[in-house]
Amino acid sequence: MNLRKANPSKSLNILKELIVQARQEKGLTQEELAKAVCLSKWQIKEMEESDSFLIFYTMQIKVHAAKRIGRYLGLKEAEYLQDADKSSFKLL
Repeated sequence: MNLRKANPSKSLNILKELIVQARQEKGLTQEELAKAVCLSKWQIKEMEESDSFLIFYTMQIKVHAAKRIGRYLGLKEAEYLQDADKSSFKLL
């Protein structure tokens, strides 16, 4: 499934653990990653640690930011974006 062409109203889960792991493997702090992808440190913190929308007003905005982060970290969208309709998934 090509997530870029997915229905924008379709719900996606962001696998935060994979983003954190990729950032740490590159030896980056949240602040360094934020600067590299033109986001705030607080946006990175919310992306990695929260399911809320305090900074990102909608899931669509949060997914767009996740894609920017994922591209920078060298991740494929299918690795860190999961269709919310899937009842279970396994992290390796």
